[in-house]
Amino acid sequence: MALLPPDPVFTIRNVDNSPVYSLAFSFLPGGLERLLAGSKNGYVYAYNLQTNRVQQKIKVGQAPILHLIHTDNQLITQEKGGKFKIFNLTNSGYKEEQIIDIDYPGFCRFVANTELETLYVPDGDARIQIYNFSGEKLGILKPEDDSPKLGDPMCMKLIEFPNEKPCLLVGYEACWLLLWDLNTSQCISKMQTKECPMSVDFHIEQQRGIIGNASDVIQIFSISKKDFSLTHKMDVGIKNPGINKVSTRSDGRVFASGGWDGHIRIFSWFSLRQLVVLTEHRQAVQDVVYSDQKVSYWNANIMAAGGLDGAITLWDLYNTKK
Repeated sequence: MALLPPDPVFTIRNVDNSPVYSLAFSFLPGGLERLLAGSKNGYVYAYNLQTNRVQQKIKVGQAPILHLIHTDNQLITQEKGGKFKIFNLTNSGYKEEQIIDIDYPGFCRFVANTELETLYVPDGDARIQIYNFSGEKLGILKPEDDSPKLGDPMCMKLIEFPNEKPCLLVGYEACWLLLWDLNTSQCISKMQTKECPMSVDFHIEQQRGIIGNASDVIQIFSISKKDFSLTHKMDVGIKNPGINKVSTRSDGRVFASGGWDGHIRIFSWFSLRQLVVLTEHRQAVQDVVYSDQKVSYWNANIMAAGGLDGAITLWDLYNTKK
């Protein structure tokens, strides 16, 4: 008999039921554990994970917060329309320090190398702008003149290969996935995708990646250890089309997809079999993230999902040791 889907360990109703576009866990020195919710109304709400209540309201702007990250001392946000803001954490709250304003109308989320304090920011005409955390422009990734027409960037994933070879996976509007060598700013591999990629993730130990798109399949691909070539491996079907986010857990055991149908699907990385469908959300799921540390209240690594229904669900799934 199939197991019934588990219940979330907790469901947070976002302030004013504002739709949730992005989530980020924050573990600050001193034991402060929070979940940050980037919302449609331009606010970031910080929820204390000991009480699951909103602890701080951070006004960022007027547009939806498409993405955000939190380091030990900085909050970085991305608003719809291409405005990226860097806030310093002070004793009195968050102080806006820098604004990077790019006329980019899409939904591609920035990525960051927090150790090098470097941001990779989507721009039009297939370009990726590179900035440091102080807002200074460092460079640009752009295709060669004779490369295929790529369209705008749609999704990105930073990968740290062994031997100090940092790379950036970028999915493009015209159904291409490119792997960029960040040491040389050169494209070292490319692969055509079946649909426009909406979200991409990759697990370094598994040597496999996942692509979510508007169709009813998740594409599985690999990156060769020898020559870094991208290869399509197989498709995994889902019942209803449309995926906003794919996210793989750091231990390489499971990955998740957040769908237009409001469903969160959990898959085994080993068998690529769908393990469970979580149907708690009533509208499209916009983001799915995993905590990189145990949340002390549940003594477990927690998965969080947020959607257009204004709900944030917290899950403890398949965390038992092998």
